[in-house]
Amino acid sequence: MTGLISLMSFERALRALLVLNLFDLVSTQIWVHSGLFSEANPVMAQAMDLSPLSFGAAKMGLVMFSVGLLWLHRDRRFARIAVLPALMLYVLVSGGHVGMALQLI
Repeated sequence: MTGLISLMSFERALRALLVLNLFDLVSTQIWVHSGLFSEANPVMAQAMDLSPLSFGAAKMGLVMFSVGLLWLHRDRRFARIAVLPALMLYVLVSGGHVGMALQLI
């Protein structure tokens, strides 16, 4: 396969997803613990209420599990296409974090 769904593009998208998830995790922890924002996802908010470690483990664990499933099914066209909306969502969320930080400067 070529283009957006080639194996190389798929691998890069999965790596980017993991990096953006980590950026989201750190950014969210900073915003929440500074008191500027609260976690929008009610399930993740409960994890955040337990502890920052619980929040981080849940967030990283869920995304790593999802990336693992996509990688397991990397030969299927659906898996290669399914990574794109997730990646776009994390790009938007990351852009939101950057935008909020710029407003505070």
